[in-house]
Amino acid sequence: MTVWCRMASASKRYTFKPAVLPTLAAVALIGLFIALGIWQLNRAQEKRAMLLQYESLIHQPTIRLRLPVAVPASWRYRHVKLTGHFTGDRQFLLDNQISRGQVGYHVLTPFRLPDHQERVLVDRGWVPLGASREILPTVSVTARKVAVRGTVYVPYGQGYNLGGMATEETGWPLRVQFVNFKQMSARLGAPLADMIIRLDPKAPYGYRREWQVVPFGPTRHLGYAVQWFAFACALLSIYIVVNVKRAE
Repeated sequence: MTVWCRMASASKRYTFKPAVLPTLAAVALIGLFIALGIWQLNRAQEKRAMLLQYESLIHQPTIRLRLPVAVPASWRYRHVKLTGHFTGDRQFLLDNQISRGQVGYHVLTPFRLPDHQERVLVDRGWVPLGASREILPTVSVTARKVAVRGTVYVPYGQGYNLGGMATEETGWPLRVQFVNFKQMSARLGAPLADMIIRLDPKAPYGYRREWQVVPFGPTRHLGYAVQWFAFACALLSIYIVVNVKRAE
């Protein structure tokens, strides 16, 4: 009887009385962390779908690319060949590209097929930054009619960017911070197909080419999801501990 009374008395020593504003802040942050965790899970699923699509098409035979292309996404990861001319006097340098821990550019060269106004960008690979950003690399290419082979890359969506294409960049090659086919077409002065041909690693006219389907696989997204869910659990625990107080 004495033990029960002590336990009953001890159970009344603490109360849970959270304030309104901290509660709202905690709910908002916990909800945000859970949403970010779910988003990472969805990204992991998207990466799995990309890899499965790539595996299903990588062994398909090479086909000739014909322009215009009605549904660019239907060509994603297909091996293609095309014959025409590089537009060597108007090339793009995709900035902030990392290769083996070094910063540089991807060289995007417009390619024109015979009897077509529309161009398609050929990613000829990676080149290093150089001594300074004021000195752009030399990326000349033959003006002769050539045949090239590569893999079609179609972005899954417009990535995050700050505003439009930088207007202070002038001259060619033109440095760009992201791929926007519409804006690049305006700068080029010719229509562009909504796709990029990643030049085959064994083909001439290119630079360092170590193509990846995705920068990193689903596993990393799963790890990020676990972290966000852990943050949510930690915040919930802190919220409960802070608001459990000794009764008067």
